[in-house]
Amino acid sequence: MLVAGLTGNFGMGKSTVLSIFGKLGAVTIDADRIVGDLLKEKKILDKIKLFFGSGVFDAKGRLDKEKVSEKIFKDTALRFKLEGILHPLVFERINDFIKKVKDRRKIFIVEASLIYERGYENRFDRIITVFTNKKTAINRLAEYGVTPKIAKQRLGCQLPIEKKIWKADFKIDNNGTIEDTKSQVKEIYKRISEEARVNDLILHGKVREASRLLGRPYFIEGRVIKGAGRGGKLLHTPTANIAIQPSVSLKEGVYAVRVGIRPFTSASGGLPIYNGVANIGKNPTFGASSLSYEVHIFNFSGNLIGKKLRIYFIDRLRDEKKFPLVKVLETQIKKDIRKAKEILAHEKT
Repeated sequence: MLVAGLTGNFGMGKSTVLSIFGKLGAVTIDADRIVGDLLKEKKILDKIKLFFGSGVFDAKGRLDKEKVSEKIFKDTALRFKLEGILHPLVFERINDFIKKVKDRRKIFIVEASLIYERGYENRFDRIITVFTNKKTAINRLAEYGVTPKIAKQRLGCQLPIEKKIWKADFKIDNNGTIEDTKSQVKEIYKRISEEARVNDLILHGKVREASRLLGRPYFIEGRVIKGAGRGGKLLHTPTANIAIQPSVSLKEGVYAVRVGIRPFTSASGGLPIYNGVANIGKNPTFGASSLSYEVHIFNFSGNLIGKKLRIYFIDRLRDEKKFPLVKVLETQIKKDIRKAKEILAHEKT
């Protein structure tokens, strides 16, 4: 599963692009539509009345959205208060919706204007920014009855589009024809679909298949930290424990790996590569509960504490499991090392 945020500024074509993604097969979510639904709920309306007063409601008690818009685009504090009420609920409903989709291989595209303004980037795997120049946006908005004065006012409340373009993983230039836009959307959808496929393979431990799609081995990087010390003392196989937060949860288990050690230390200035075997798991034989990343590097001696390692995953050897005795685990580790050496001997460096 991959969730991408689709952003841009007022009048630059986010809704059009969202529709194109939907036709290509993505599951699309419009945050503004969720806001519209929330603004019909009594508990939300009561909060709005508390902050904005009864003047934003008509004689029948219905919310006048135009009056609300007029107030919030003139008063930043009021706008933040309203966003503070709505945004947590919007993301709660987005998450609930995503959880209900049974096909976890789907691509989700969430259209939301204020991803960067309110620091929501980390809620998404990728960010896509749709942009036009300001003149084009104002002219297009005029076709929907939005005056240039209102358009400029609302654009002025958003982060400059140049900054959103710079921050984005993908960008869509919507200044041209609809066909130009469709072509860009198709290319981005192809790329994020491939990324989602790779993520799914990694999640299931299929690192060899993932590497074929990537065109290189999948790798993670992290700094070596002090571990429990069981590897050398109890198992006679010293390991480096690595502090890491991978973007995708690699399936727990034992892997044949190659390891690069930073900083660059070879005479040529290149990254030295060693063979090894890695374990990702909770060390059930020792009753541990927290996830750890450990790697045993073949034919290496030296202190790695504080060093940054890059671990390339070549193939998966087995699941992690609990052994009845430490001696049995030690025997299995020796088998894992032999198997890893056989696999790595036939792999290109």
